[in-house]
Amino acid sequence: MNVALISIGDEILIGQIVNRNAAWIAETVTAIGCHVVEHCVVADDSQQLMNTIDRLRITSDVLLLTGGLGPTHDDVTKTVLVEYFQDVLVESSDWMKHLTWMSQRGREVTERNAAQALTPSTATLLSNPIGTAPGLLFNRDGIIIVAMPGVPNEMKSIMESHVVPLLHSKLVVQGNATTQYYTMLTTGIAESNLADLIGDPMMFLSGSTLAFLPNYTGVRLRIGVTGLTQEQRDKERMRVASVLRERAGRFIYGHDDQTLSGVVGHHLAERGQSVSVAESCTGGLLGAACTDAPGSSVWFHGGVITYSNDSKVRELGVHQSDIDRCGAVSEEVARRMALGVQEKFGTTYGIGITGVAGPDGGTVDKPVGTVWISVAGPAEQTTLKYHFGADRRINRERSVGAALGMLWKIVR
Repeated sequence: MNVALISIGDEILIGQIVNRNAAWIAETVTAIGCHVVEHCVVADDSQQLMNTIDRLRITSDVLLLTGGLGPTHDDVTKTVLVEYFQDVLVESSDWMKHLTWMSQRGREVTERNAAQALTPSTATLLSNPIGTAPGLLFNRDGIIIVAMPGVPNEMKSIMESHVVPLLHSKLVVQGNATTQYYTMLTTGIAESNLADLIGDPMMFLSGSTLAFLPNYTGVRLRIGVTGLTQEQRDKERMRVASVLRERAGRFIYGHDDQTLSGVVGHHLAERGQSVSVAESCTGGLLGAACTDAPGSSVWFHGGVITYSNDSKVRELGVHQSDIDRCGAVSEEVARRMALGVQEKFGTTYGIGITGVAGPDGGTVDKPVGTVWISVAGPAEQTTLKYHFGADRRINRERSVGAALGMLWKIVR
C-alpha cells in the first residue's frame, strides 16, 4: 500500500518549525507494512494543495495530510477537500455535536467509522480526543485521503485511534507481501570501515535490503525484509542479522529505538555499578544524555561542568602544573578529570572530557575539534584523543557519543 504525506503550512516551508510530524507518521505507517512514496510540504494556498493532491493520487493509495484545519483565514485544508470532493458536510454547530457524541461512544464509534470509511463516496469525521479539530477522512475512487491537525499530539491521537487501525485492516484484507525494517546500532567504527568489515551485502541479502545510516553516536544498519507473513519476515530478519553480528558484532550495541546511554545504563544497573561525569567542552551534554535514559537515577550519580581551568583544579583535583605544562586540552587533564569525578561521587566509573569545541581557540598543535576523553574504572583507565572537525555543535555531540561508546566497550 503506497502512502504519501502532505504537510501544509508556510511555517514549515520557511523553516520556522521542523517537520517532525512527517517523520513520526512515516515511521508509524512503515512499521505496519505501508510503503511511503513521498513527503511533500505545501504552502497555505488552496490551488497548490489541490495540485499536489492531483499529482500524488496517481502514485498513492493513501494520502495523509497534516495542518490547515484551524479556524483562521490561512487554514485551507477543510475548504479545499470539500470543494475537491464536492461533498456537503454538516454545519459547524452540528459538527461539534457530532464530535461530542462520537467521543462519548468511544471504541464502538471508532470501529463504525472504520467500516464507513471503506464505503465509496463517504466523508467521515474522526474524533479528536485531546483537541477541538476532528480529522477528516474521504474514500473516493480507490484512494483514501485523511486530513489531521498539525498539532503533534492531536495528530498522533487521531493516527493511533483511527488511521493506523484502518490501514492495518486494509493491509490484512489485501494480503500482499509487505516490507518491514529492523535497525542494528553500532558504535566505535566509521561508516567506511564498517562497510569493509561487512563486505558486499549482495552476497547475503537474497532480496532483502541493507542501508548504512551514520549519526553522531555511530552507524545504524537498517535491514529491510519483505514477506507475506510475519513469520517469513522474522525468519529473514534473523538470518540477515546473524550475518551482520558474525562480521561486526563487536561494534553492535543495540537495535531499533534503543539508545547508547540506555544500553550502557542497563549494563551498569545489572552489575550494581554507577558512573559520574566531568565535562568541559560538552558543557553538560553528556550528563543530559545519561539522564535521558529512563531509570538512570539507578546508575548515574551526577556530574560537574568545569569549564575554566580554576574549576578543574578546585572541583576535580587537576594539577595546575599539568595545565601549565600540557594545557587544559590534554591527556593528563582528561585523566585527572575522570579520576576526580569518580572520587567525588564515589562511582564505579568516572568520565572526563576536555577539548577545543570551536569555532575559536584552536592552535597548530591542538586544532578545533581536538578532544581528549578518559574513562576511569575500578582497575584501569582508558584515555583517547579524537579529532572531530571544525563545527562546534557536531564536536560536542560526537564527544558525547564517543564517551558513551568508550564506556560501553568497557562495561558490555
